[in-house]
Amino acid sequence: MASGDGARANWKDPELYKLFIDLCLKESTENGKKGGSLKKESWDRILVALNKEKGLNLTQKQVKNQWDFLKSKYGEWSKIISKTGNGYDPVTNTVNWSTEEWSEYIQANPNAKQFRYTGLQYSNELKALFDGVRATGRFSWGPSKEGFPIDGTQSQSQTYINLDIGSLETPSSLNGDAEKHGNKRQKKNKSDDLDKQLLEALRTLQSSDGPTLEECNRILDEMQLFDMSDPLYIVACSIFCESKAHREQWMLLHQKPEVVRKSWIELNGKKLGLL
Repeated sequence: MASGDGARANWKDPELYKLFIDLCLKESTENGKKGGSLKKESWDRILVALNKEKGLNLTQKQVKNQWDFLKSKYGEWSKIISKTGNGYDPVTNTVNWSTEEWSEYIQANPNAKQFRYTGLQYSNELKALFDGVRATGRFSWGPSKEGFPIDGTQSQSQTYINLDIGSLETPSSLNGDAEKHGNKRQKKNKSDDLDKQLLEALRTLQSSDGPTLEECNRILDEMQLFDMSDPLYIVACSIFCESKAHREQWMLLHQKPEVVRKSWIELNGKKLGLL
């Protein structure tokens, strides 16, 4: 195997990224794993295949670091998907939470920020790699089908309990005055809670900077619209630096046809004097 530090691995290269996952999945399926990783012989074969296929000089440490990175990334995504009522949309591969829900979740799980605007790429393959389960055919809607039927809706076998105090009926046998005072207290508490929620929402909106440059560039790389040597790739990166509005619009376009995304980059590039 290669020794030394090796050449720097550009895992943002879509072909290298996918090739690594495919090789790991092949070894895991055919030869199994040892503990939480692949076997030594598997790593040897993966390293040889990567270096030969891409003309690189990677080391075992580099490929194992990429394994750990993907495992951590999948673990973060899996936590989101495993939440009841996760809002996962298999068509767009995104989680449709409100701004408030995302802000609250990201505050408790900072690494989840990477999935705010786009889901995990190759989630089905990574699930097979790290969970040992691979959904195929009509079951391959997303990285976790637990609690969900084929069409991606929530399982009808799940039971939900309404804990909204205001929706509970008071037995008619209770004292009328006590019921009246209790209702007043409930209304006051609900009003106070609503005020707190509104204030929190306002703070969230005021402090939000929208999609980050890193998120926008990651989407650009995953789309594979241009080679990194293409001038339009640099133009797109420059557009992201212009404003929050430009970054938000780009994130909204990431599921649109390729011609629409390219036209948006060219149009804004001309408007900003970049072309």
